[in-house]
Amino acid sequence: MGFPSVCYCVILPQPLVLVLQLLDFLRHAVLLCLSSLGLAAPPAADDHPAYAAPPPDLWALPPSLQAAAVAAPPAAIKARLPAVRYSDLLRTRRAATPAVCAVCLGALEARHRVRELGNCAHAFHKACIDKWVDKGQDTCPLCRALLLPADADAATLASSSSFSF
Repeated sequence: MGFPSVCYCVILPQPLVLVLQLLDFLRHAVLLCLSSLGLAAPPAADDHPAYAAPPPDLWALPPSLQAAAVAAPPAAIKARLPAVRYSDLLRTRRAATPAVCAVCLGALEARHRVRELGNCAHAFHKACIDKWVDKGQDTCPLCRALLLPADADAATLASSSSFSF
């Protein structure tokens, strides 16, 4: 034999569940208001998930790279990453392995114009990496390293931005 495969739980009507959730929300709102006025102790973090401290950002950059991570406008990034013929790049690298653009998955041929990234030295078709940068990306599509070297002057990049506060 065995146990029947049905759930033995209390089924509450949906309107009752909604009323209970509303009462819980109002209770937390009143507690938060009272604690912000100093009339009550702040609620414990384990009392409700809304009071818990935010989790640490696992993808945060170390402080040494945060200055270099200032969002540069696409025009500034393209100006710092000049386009060259792939054949010229091969002469400086002395690499004989065939390369592939990780954006379009097309082969890099000697006649193609490419941009070599500053930090990781990955090469991509000029049009492909330009589209990538125009979408607001500032990291390598292959390894996620910053497009520009970390020793870039962040003030120069920020001053060339067209945004004003």
